[in-house]
Amino acid sequence: MVHLRLPPGFASHAVQSLQKVQLGISPLEILYTSHEHWPFRPGHTAHTHPTLSISVLDSSFNPPTLAHLALAKSPPPPYRGGSTPPPISSGSDYDARLLLLSVRNADKSTKPGDATYVQRLEMMYLLSQDLCSTVTDSAETKDGSASHSPSHASGNVAIAIIDAPTFVGKSSALLRFLQTRLASSNSTGAAAAVKDGANFLPSPKLTFLLGFDTLVRLFSPKYYPSEGDMIQMLRAFLSPSGEDCRIVCAHRTNPGVGQTSQKEFQEKTLKVAQEFIASERINLIDIGADEQTYSSSEVRAKVAAGDESWKRLLTDSIADYIIENGLYAPVGTDRVESFA
Repeated sequence: MVHLRLPPGFASHAVQSLQKVQLGISPLEILYTSHEHWPFRPGHTAHTHPTLSISVLDSSFNPPTLAHLALAKSPPPPYRGGSTPPPISSGSDYDARLLLLSVRNADKSTKPGDATYVQRLEMMYLLSQDLCSTVTDSAETKDGSASHSPSHASGNVAIAIIDAPTFVGKSSALLRFLQTRLASSNSTGAAAAVKDGANFLPSPKLTFLLGFDTLVRLFSPKYYPSEGDMIQMLRAFLSPSGEDCRIVCAHRTNPGVGQTSQKEFQEKTLKVAQEFIASERINLIDIGADEQTYSSSEVRAKVAAGDESWKRLLTDSIADYIIENGLYAPVGTDRVESFA
């Protein structure tokens, strides 16, 4: 087994942060940062570029799978000449990464047998450690897949909790929080930045990393007052003159759905999203032939059925955590090992 220790007091800190968010005391809580001055790059207290790019993986993490890891470590997609180039200031990678847990997601509620929010946050920490050890810069190979080399962003990740059901609400809360955090950077770093002619109060730019099922919900009129309101709100969310966010969406293959039905379903969503795809505010990427078939619901179903193949869908540390905590086992079963 791979044993990664959680930081001392992590669970109690998670409980306190969850309570603040759920009670409306705070709209957003940072639970963990890989270094003190996140989202600045490790070893820096200022930024030398007018924008600071942050990828945001917002998910239920129930549990985090290898698909989550592949999406979290994916580099920015290549710019192909859309309306405005992406604000990438660190060569070919984001400046920082954020794993975000929303305690109020549209169309998703906690069900019996699910991991608790604290357990999900603990698994997110384990995912962040896997991310720190594997995240990379990327270059396309001949077959369109990614080849990788080490990246500074491997050590620049944070975990946060938010209470907002929509991406529009999440982006607004995140931008407010980040602007305040960057503005309150210590005076030593600010003075050094001014001396070097740097912009030590960069503008944060968010790229949300999604699976295709989440993109479907994002472009579903039932979550908005009307279809017209949906387009208007999404334009404000994604427009350079609005919140200037971007979306990177992973292709998804569902082995349990026929290819024809799956293609028709995806094409329907892509048609509605075409305005934003054409302007490169939304980019579609491949995260791997295997990874794009993985899902958290498959893990939960396999564990409950006693199918040991669930372990191949996860990193070793998260698989060990599920076993040690007896997660997703049928009622009356204490530990997953009893299925072996």
